[in-house]
Amino acid sequence: MKGNKLLILIFGILLVLYIIVQLNKPKEFDWTPTLTAKDKNPFGAFVLSSQLKQLFPNAAVQSHRVPIYNVLHNKYETNSAYIIVTAEFSPGKTDIDEMLEYVRNGNTIMFSAFDAEKKLLDTLGLKLQQMAELLQTDSTTINFVNPSLQAKNYYGFKRSTIDGYFSEIKKKDSSVVLGIRKDSLPDFVKVQYGDGFFLVHAAPLCFSNYFMLYNNNKDYTAKALSYIPSGVETIHWDEYYKLGREGASTPLRFFLSDTFLRWALWLTISGLLIYIFFQMKRRQRIIPVIEPVRNTTLDFVDTVSSVYFSQHDNNSIAAKKIQFWYDHIRTRYYLSPQHADEAFVLQLQRKSGVSKDLIKIILENIKRAEAQPKVTDDLLAQLTSSIDEFYQLSKKII
Repeated sequence: MKGNKLLILIFGILLVLYIIVQLNKPKEFDWTPTLTAKDKNPFGAFVLSSQLKQLFPNAAVQSHRVPIYNVLHNKYETNSAYIIVTAEFSPGKTDIDEMLEYVRNGNTIMFSAFDAEKKLLDTLGLKLQQMAELLQTDSTTINFVNPSLQAKNYYGFKRSTIDGYFSEIKKKDSSVVLGIRKDSLPDFVKVQYGDGFFLVHAAPLCFSNYFMLYNNNKDYTAKALSYIPSGVETIHWDEYYKLGREGASTPLRFFLSDTFLRWALWLTISGLLIYIFFQMKRRQRIIPVIEPVRNTTLDFVDTVSSVYFSQHDNNSIAAKKIQFWYDHIRTRYYLSPQHADEAFVLQLQRKSGVSKDLIKIILENIKRAEAQPKVTDDLLAQLTSSIDEFYQLSKKII
C-alpha cells in the first residue's frame, strides 16, 4: 500500500513538472487559415476586422454568425456591403437567392475564398481554379490591373500557400478583371449584377494577419476593399461560414480554448485515471471465462455472395459499386461526380490524396461499365480492384 502511494506521488510530481514546462515553453504559431475576426494567429483576420471602422469611417460595422439568408431576408438595403473572407464559401440555395436579390438592389458583396459554391460561380459566369499542390516557390505575388493602384513591386509574402485564380470569365460585358497574379492569371474580378456588383477574390490569405503585416501588404488589402463604395452606410462582416452559428461551441471547446483551463482539465483526467488504475489493482478478482457468442457475420456474407454468384448479375453488382463510390465522394469530400471533368479530378486528388491516374482509371471503368449492355467478369474485376484501391489509399492519407 505504501509503495502504491509513493508511486502515485512520484507520478503526480512528474506530471506537474511536465505541465509547468509546457506552460512556459514558447508558444507555437497556428498556421490554420481560420480568417476569423478574433484570431491573432498568422492566418486569422484580427488585423483586418479591427481596421474595418478605419477603412469605412461612415459605416456601421456588423458581425454575423448566422447564414446570409437570416441577415438579409425581408430587409431592404440599397447602400451597404457584405464581406465574406473564408477558406471555403458554401452558401445554400436560399442564401444565394438572397445574395442575388441584395446585389440586384444596388448593394455590394465581396467574397474571397479558395473554393466557392459552383452554382453561385456559374451565375456570375466564373470558374474558380484551385492550385493542385502547395506552391513551393519562395513567395506568392499579386498586383492590381488599374495603373493607379498598381505597386511597383508585386505584393507577396515569404510563405508557401495555396493560391487560386479564375480559369474562365464568361460574362465579358459585365465583368472586369481587377487583380492578377505574377503569371497574369486573374485572381480578383468585379461582376456587375443588377444595380450592384460582386467582388470575387481567389486568394483569401491576402486578408490575413500575416499578409497584412508583411512589408507594405496592408496597402493591397486596403486597395482591394476600396472597390467597395466609400459611402456605404453598413458593412456586414461574416463569421458564420468560418465558425458556424453563435452558441455552437460546447463547454468542452470552451475549456480547450484556454491554456490554463485545458491543462487543469488534463490534470484532473490524469488524476482520475491514476486513481481508477490503482483501485482496479486492489480489487482484482478471477473473472469467469465466458464463451463468446459465435460471429455469424461471415456466414451471412458467404450466403449473400453465393446468391449473387449463382445469379451472375454483373450489371447489378457493378451498378451498386458505382453508386456506393459516388455516395462516398459526395458525403466524404463534398464533390459531385456527375460532372467528372478535369477540375473534378484535381479537386478529388487534393482532398483524398489519391493520384490522378487512379481516379481517371476508376472514371474510365465506370464509363465502360455503364456503356456495355452486359458487364463482363474481367471488367467487373477491374472496376472492383480500382475502387477498392481508392478506398485503401484514401484511408492511408488520413
